[in-house]
Amino acid sequence: MAAPTEFEFSRACIDFQAAVKKSITSADAAQCFSFVETYRGNDQEKKAALDQAMREILRSLIVFDQGCETFKNLIAMAVSAVTKEMCSASTPFLMLADVFDMMVLEDCQLMFDFVEDRVLTWKSEPFFDAGKNYLLRMCNDLIRRLSKSQNTVFCGRIQLFLSRLFPLSEKSALNLMSQFNLENVTVFASHSSDTKASESALKTEKMDLEDGETDAASIVIDYNLYRKFWSLQDYFRKPVQCYDKASWRAFVMYSDEVLTAFSSCKLDDLLSQRKKLTRRDDQSANFFAKYLTSEKLLDLQLSDSNFRRYVLVQFLILFQYLTATVRFKGASQTLSEEQTQWVKTSEDKVYQLIRETPPGGDKFADIVKHVLQREDNWNNWKNEGCPSYERSKAKDAPKPKSRPKRRRIGEDLQVGGGKIIKMGSAELTRLWNLNPDNMEACRSEKREFTPTMEEFFANAIEQSDPEALVEDQYKDIQNQNFQWKALRLLACRSPHFFVNNHQVAIPLPEYLDSMISKVAKEMPTNGTEEMKTQVGEEEEEDMKETPEDGDAMEEQEHTKEEVNQAISKEQWVTLAKKLGDNWKKLATELRFSGEDIADFEELPDSETGLPCAKMIYLWQDSDPSENNAPALREALKEIGQLGIAESVFGPSS
Repeated sequence: MAAPTEFEFSRACIDFQAAVKKSITSADAAQCFSFVETYRGNDQEKKAALDQAMREILRSLIVFDQGCETFKNLIAMAVSAVTKEMCSASTPFLMLADVFDMMVLEDCQLMFDFVEDRVLTWKSEPFFDAGKNYLLRMCNDLIRRLSKSQNTVFCGRIQLFLSRLFPLSEKSALNLMSQFNLENVTVFASHSSDTKASESALKTEKMDLEDGETDAASIVIDYNLYRKFWSLQDYFRKPVQCYDKASWRAFVMYSDEVLTAFSSCKLDDLLSQRKKLTRRDDQSANFFAKYLTSEKLLDLQLSDSNFRRYVLVQFLILFQYLTATVRFKGASQTLSEEQTQWVKTSEDKVYQLIRETPPGGDKFADIVKHVLQREDNWNNWKNEGCPSYERSKAKDAPKPKSRPKRRRIGEDLQVGGGKIIKMGSAELTRLWNLNPDNMEACRSEKREFTPTMEEFFANAIEQSDPEALVEDQYKDIQNQNFQWKALRLLACRSPHFFVNNHQVAIPLPEYLDSMISKVAKEMPTNGTEEMKTQVGEEEEEDMKETPEDGDAMEEQEHTKEEVNQAISKEQWVTLAKKLGDNWKKLATELRFSGEDIADFEELPDSETGLPCAKMIYLWQDSDPSENNAPALREALKEIGQLGIAESVFGPSS
């Protein structure tokens, strides 16, 4: 489709203007929208023509001063056109900017009601992105036109509107760099020029004095106090200069003198003060004064409670900035301990002066303290980079489903509505119904049924005795269930399970047989002790009777030598007692690792109750041919315990 000619566009604008005027007159916007919808041309062409038509009609209405209500109706029609996608989203905001630019401030207050009432509309999806900058620029232009002393209420309405429009995370109004308004300069008269001005003013002005007030002409003007008082305003507008040493000295001197003047000049005339407040309350709910800097007014200003409060609150704001942690402060912008102490003392003095200032000094001081605490929270939030207060939701997070009604385990298996739950098996049913609360049953101490080493291996030790005549296939070590339980128990309670074994792999029954023999040596019972003693006596008799030649005699002598070199139970028990805490050095010398030493410390007490005894026993048992008394004597010598070795094994030959 060919682009519309300039004539066709102008014709569409004229037709749309007529339709809009008719709709405004009849207060029926639907009539205009129906006309635009049926008009020839594509949607983009009609949208551009309707934008132009509405702005032209608004211009003519402003020229002929048709009133705020007509403007509101036309802009409301533009808002409706945007929702129907017949008009550009920026058109209502351009129209608002045109209206406020051409209206006087009194009419702007009436027109601003329309903007405030539709704040939810401006925050909606089709309008916010297109109009937020227009609204911000429009509000800033209005604030520049307004007087900060005469139009305080209207300025507050504009600020509240912007705070409702933009989210908390919007950084355009946060002053992230902590900059100050240096354009706010307080000008006060010099001493020479003020003298003539005061004389001429006294001749021409007549002041109405309240009860309790004093004629300013009868008071001697203290110019030094006047100059220092108004010089403090420069520090209030630019606090960073207090970090300079020369400026700090001047600030301290001026502040002390002003606070002393406040302390010496008490506001005792409460009746006069109440009269002033009553008169102001009758005029308006709030009173915001723009104080003059004339020298002859200083005495009267010092008697004004509102004036005094404003100055004292300025002190508190400055003190909070000087002591607070601000992200954009320089490294040199810090106070010394002496300066910090002065600030704290002066702050207490200021709060005391506020409490002494009528009316309601205590209440006003508490409110100021609360506001400054809130301000400190905002400062900390800015220091952290202004994190968002809204919780971010995951894009693909599934919607939470409604939870079904919780049911107890086995509720649908209850028999006949009774308390017994049928589990499908007699044994399972019995186990399940042992306790009505299964979690309580799991936490019961009765469930600690792990047997001791003596109880579990007693039968296996008896079966390992040759005199028991138990065939290998019938022994417990051949049972897979016994093998699994034995390994679990050994891993929990036996040190032999963690001893290094150089053999690659052996059958599980053989491994358990060797482990049972070691366990039997540690836990001798009456029967097994007699059995071992009897077996030992028979072996000695066999060793005496069986040798028939020289080789057999040599083998017997070698065996006796090994027995003589072995460490007896009495020896390693005695040695363990004498070594005491030095057994760890011996363990390191015997090449036990740190993990092994830690395991010895955590082992349950043996017969002697000493980890060292266990360590020596396992060391000898791992290799009896090499790990014997001479080797242990040498190890004791290496750690400087030769005296203990000789007391246990005797002097070396």
